[in-house]
Amino acid sequence: VNELTHFANERNIFITIETEGSHFLPTDYPINLLSISPKFSNSIPVLGVKTPQGDIVDERMIRKHNSKRVNIDAIKKSIEYHSDYHIKPVLDKELSMVEEVQELLDTLNIPNEKVWAMPAGDDRESLMESYPVVMDFVRDRGWRFTGRSHIMAFNTERCV
Repeated sequence: VNELTHFANERNIFITIETEGSHFLPTDYPINLLSISPKFSNSIPVLGVKTPQGDIVDERMIRKHNSKRVNIDAIKKSIEYHSDYHIKPVLDKELSMVEEVQELLDTLNIPNEKVWAMPAGDDRESLMESYPVVMDFVRDRGWRFTGRSHIMAFNTERCV
């Protein structure tokens, strides 16, 4: 028994890590819940747009983003290694990513109960447009829904 396992068991700690799944990260102790939010094609930065950090998106940023966007091997290894997981895709109000998401789920043999979809939106207004569409969709699909309470609470404010 390593020190982290002993520490976690002694204190009844539940460890969750949120990741986009681009890298497999073995740990001394399997994480209790790995929350994997792969970056589908709807996450590709838009050329010329200012990022939240103040940079302007250029071709280099887009190439780097795309090179790490969906790493099937890393996601598969992570699912096999860690104790539990769920897949957390972002769906827009047009549900434009459903086929891409389903392809990943089929490739990795992910059951519906392991899918927690989030509505797309960078601010309260756009998020509220996605909420009802995504809620209805996941209900009918047999997936789960998770909101984006940080945006609902703080809107576009950063570092809160």
